[in-house]
Amino acid sequence: MIDVAKGHSILVVDDEPNVCEFLVDFLTFNGYNALSAISGKEALQILSSKEIDLMLLDIIMPEMNGLEVLVRVKQEHPQTPVIILTGAKDQNIVAESLRLGAVDLIYKPIDLETLERSINTNLHH
Repeated sequence: MIDVAKGHSILVVDDEPNVCEFLVDFLTFNGYNALSAISGKEALQILSSKEIDLMLLDIIMPEMNGLEVLVRVKQEHPQTPVIILTGAKDQNIVAESLRLGAVDLIYKPIDLETLERSINTNLHH
């Protein structure tokens, strides 16, 4: 990965702990300061207490779904780019997440090269 990684904090938000762990390990290995949250509520708490440079956000989660989290992030932290991660192939979800301010959308299973490219692009915008 390019040197863009150094010092950037990325928050991974997914209700599946194994997805969080996998992505945090991948990001940490590539030089990012990676954190995870397994709920929208936890993600918003982390965002209010730490400086986050980019968020990877799952759409389908219990309690507060990814679109609800996205709306709150864009209201409270509009400078934070959000990349949506989803297993849902519903075009309405895709369109709505981009309309609400997501900078990109990556389908699960996650292709790590695609994820890397999107992170590099969106840390620079």
